[in-house]
Amino acid sequence: MSHRISDHLTRARECYDRRLGRYLANSSYLRKQADPDVIDMAFGDPHGYPAEGLVALLQDRLVPKSEDWFAYVRNHPPAQERIAKMLAAELCMPFVPADIALTNGAFAGLTVCLRSVCNPGDEVIYLNPSWFYYEPIISSLGVVARAVDVIPDIWGLDLSAIEAAITPATAAIVINTPNNPTGVIYPAAQLAELGALLTAAAERRGQPIYLICDEAYRRIVFDGRECPSPAQFYPFAFLVHTYTKTLLMPGERIGYIALPPTMPDRPAMREAVAVAQLMTGWAFPNNSLAFALDELDQFAVPLGPIQRRRDLLAAGMRAAGYTASPSQGTFYMLAKTPTPDDWIHTKLLEEHGVLAMPGSVLGAPGFIRLSLTISDVTLAEALRRIAAAYAVPDGAGGPQAGNVECAR
Repeated sequence: MSHRISDHLTRARECYDRRLGRYLANSSYLRKQADPDVIDMAFGDPHGYPAEGLVALLQDRLVPKSEDWFAYVRNHPPAQERIAKMLAAELCMPFVPADIALTNGAFAGLTVCLRSVCNPGDEVIYLNPSWFYYEPIISSLGVVARAVDVIPDIWGLDLSAIEAAITPATAAIVINTPNNPTGVIYPAAQLAELGALLTAAAERRGQPIYLICDEAYRRIVFDGRECPSPAQFYPFAFLVHTYTKTLLMPGERIGYIALPPTMPDRPAMREAVAVAQLMTGWAFPNNSLAFALDELDQFAVPLGPIQRRRDLLAAGMRAAGYTASPSQGTFYMLAKTPTPDDWIHTKLLEEHGVLAMPGSVLGAPGFIRLSLTISDVTLAEALRRIAAAYAVPDGAGGPQAGNVECAR
């Protein structure tokens, strides 16, 4: 007798297998990632030890200060107050602590937001290129995922395409800025137009379309740029953030969902989010992380070294034959492959000891994504190997493949 697997999870697995699952199954990543002679630029994982002060802080918060130190804690008021105060100062909006829900990272936060506003059979729009987990998360809830491409090459919002994709079944739109993998920060003017578009659509429908703002990389921006939040321009929005990126510790899970003060009837949505956190399987952070949150920001990874590596990578790619434009934020850079098949080019890089993410995994065929979290010394060696791979005259790389451009 065969197992009975949820149809929703079966569809989610199919979505996963088309993207990240295909990469892990067909590349040598799982076999080579631990090889000291291989340079892993496929994922934004840490390639060094965390600050001693951060480790000491977490160790301290694991030491019980009271008998109920490890009791159930959903939201920690000092952490909520700090986040609300920070967001109020940064976004010039009067956030209040009650509208902050602590989560175990943005992955859970996005799932909780979707569970709070979607019914099975609803549709959720997400923008391509995108993080490879959006489609599986949406599908796992029995919701239909609708991809809308951004404007090619400049990777800007295609507002006409977004408007055309909205149907009576559209419950939400997921937007990620700064965007993984393009590195683009959507400007305030575009976000204001998006907000106006959604407001008009909501008025026609008589019900809102929720904007779920994935701001995992909101603090990782370069060249002194500002990073406006979509929640500043539309009231029916969720601001989702994680500390796992700013601290470069993806294995330690803490983040939050913030309801903007412009959202109507927030008490009802607070309750919906709380129930969704419980039913998602206790989507709250561990106590030790929640108790440490008020001091975590001081250990954020410095942007200077990451920005320097971004510039070195862009310059090195140009020297190798690519035309590269630096990303505006995130840990990544997208580069166009010499030939249209990014899977072939990724395998060529693997043969030269560099692991990169095929753009197809992220909805950007013909590109590769390279991570900036490696050291300067390792990056220099990676660029030497990338140049050697590009020079291979076998159709998978080389100047004969034509002019190569990199995403802005």
